[in-house]
Amino acid sequence: MTEREALKILELSPDAGEREIKTKYRQLIRQVHPDIHGSSEERYTRHAQRINHAYAVLKKRFAGNADTPQARGKTSSQSPAKKETGAWSAPINSHAYTEREILHYAEDSNGSALGSFPIAHGKYLWKTDEDFPLFLLSVYQCGKELLDEIDLEFRRKEPPTNRRQIHGELTYLLAQQFIDGTALLKEFARSETPDSQGNPIFYMPAMLEFSGSPTCLKPGEQLSPAGVKNHRLYLKNQAGRVLGYLSFPDDRLYYIAIPLFEHKMALVKIQASEKQPQKKKRTAARYQNLHLWIKRTDRDIHSVVESLNLRIERVLKQYQQGSVSPIRPL
Repeated sequence: MTEREALKILELSPDAGEREIKTKYRQLIRQVHPDIHGSSEERYTRHAQRINHAYAVLKKRFAGNADTPQARGKTSSQSPAKKETGAWSAPINSHAYTEREILHYAEDSNGSALGSFPIAHGKYLWKTDEDFPLFLLSVYQCGKELLDEIDLEFRRKEPPTNRRQIHGELTYLLAQQFIDGTALLKEFARSETPDSQGNPIFYMPAMLEFSGSPTCLKPGEQLSPAGVKNHRLYLKNQAGRVLGYLSFPDDRLYYIAIPLFEHKMALVKIQASEKQPQKKKRTAARYQNLHLWIKRTDRDIHSVVESLNLRIERVLKQYQQGSVSPIRPL
């Protein structure tokens, strides 16, 4: 659906602002609701889907921008990261193993979420103007479809006992194909400074989640990676003791940063923060605040893409065989 079509459906002028669009959307969705005007469920579903789709298209023009004529006039051609690719404005990964749906929340007349519906389909990368839980849901559904196809092919009456484990691993691998970690580091980093060669170093707050007995870290104490296991980057102190694993205040960083470490695409510097959780808080014993600096390595991204597809194939083959052996990490 084009923006022009969306404006026509919502009966709006081209210069409509964000508040006007939201108000009109709620008016129209209320008009077709069966509890209010006695329309049939079938008619409501049909009209509500068109109205919700139009609203989703128009909402994109305000993603990350102020509600001003200048912001509304800014097109995706002004930013390489917002390259138009058809039904959805986002770059694509043509080498991704499968396509996915772009999902959008359906809202009632009060703005409460009723569920989700697809507004586009393709190999689109995730951007911050796409709801992250819905992104994960779309990837989860991709994995489900792949596993369902195998069950159907083998005419299984019941799925193998390891389906949940396989599905979780598959979701994680598929998500990596739709996340550009390097580009997103720029958006999520608290600050960015160049090294002596001009390469960017990204800073962001992080946390150490203890896996054993909690240890009180001294401000500025250095930690280093101890290795990646089960998609967690474990950290050790200077004495070599493994303390726990790296965590983030923002869960989205788990899917952005950890794959960079898994694929040896990043170097890190980690220090204990001067500010730590108050001891009286329940979480204080489990977490310690960290300073985290990340610098990208020059590893070829194409080798990573090939590696991901091979790992996805291996996981699917494992499911075909009904194997219960543990999934080997990268």
